Amino acid sequence: MKILNILFLLSLSLLCNAEYFENLKIKRVVDGDTVHTFYGDEIFKIRLTEIDAPERDQPFGKASTEHLKSLLKEGRVDVDISGTDKYGRKLGRLYWQGKDINREMVSAGYAWVYDKYVIDISFYEDQDKAKQFKKGLWKDSSSLAPWEWRSLKR
Repeated sequence: MKILNILFLLSLSLLCNAEYFENLKIKRVVDGDTVHTFYGDEIFKIRLTEIDAPERDQPFGKASTEHLKSLLKEGRVDVDISGTDKYGRKLGRLYWQGKDINREMVSAGYAWVYDKYVIDISFYEDQDKAKQFKKGLWKDSSSLAPWEWRSLKR
């Protein structure tokens, strides 16, 4: 019972900090897990939550970016912002026309579930299916997760 209370309070605190923005115009898709949008005169740099996409110089990096561009081809997005990262980017979950874009990236095999920061563990089911059907980066059995790739570059 104590765990349920803690989970309830945690989810309530996340909701209190969340902001939802609709119909933001895409300025730029930076890579497979970062986009820039216009919010009035302001530019929101948004880091997609729950996922980590291949780096631009990593195998499947370009394909991941192109896939995100294809998901956002209409040039608009709704964003559920849950915070800000250490680089000043908004942390967000993207939606468009009923699609959870973050989840779509994992389901298509163009992003990993970001183990260190995942909250919604149902993302692992999508990743397992992408692996099973060898979608996207899962075509390569030796694919390195981006956090491992970055640690090799240091």
